[in-house]
Amino acid sequence: MPIYYVKPDSDNQFPDKDTTPALDPADGLRAVNIPTTSVQYFTRYWWMYAFKSDDSQEVTAPGNLPNLDIDYLQGLIDQQGEQAEKRDKTIEGLQTALGSATKAQVEAQQQFVTTQEQFQKQFGSLSQQIVAVQKQLAAKAE
Repeated sequence: MPIYYVKPDSDNQFPDKDTTPALDPADGLRAVNIPTTSVQYFTRYWWMYAFKSDDSQEVTAPGNLPNLDIDYLQGLIDQQGEQAEKRDKTIEGLQTALGSATKAQVEAQQQFVTTQEQFQKQFGSLSQQIVAVQKQLAAKAE
């Protein structure tokens, strides 16, 4: 959690609007802990935050903070665009892998069919040879 140093107003309830937050301690400045998710707001609207108590380092954000500026929102959109591109590349990679796997499966099935056909031919040939041998044996036995 980042710590900022602000000059309190005359009532010691809000940071002084006529000063800016500092990153280093100094005389007359009060340390406040700012959640990382609130830094963008705090650095723009520090005077709107109220101190929780006279000696606390915690501040309370007002409920009426203005919308973030367009640059910040554009940054979020750009980040989401980059994430979408990464997902798209991952999807393309998966589609390529799936295509390769499907091709390999088709080739394996074709090889199986070819092997099965060869086995059936060999079985048919062996069956004919067995029948011929049985006929020879039957003829000799008569």
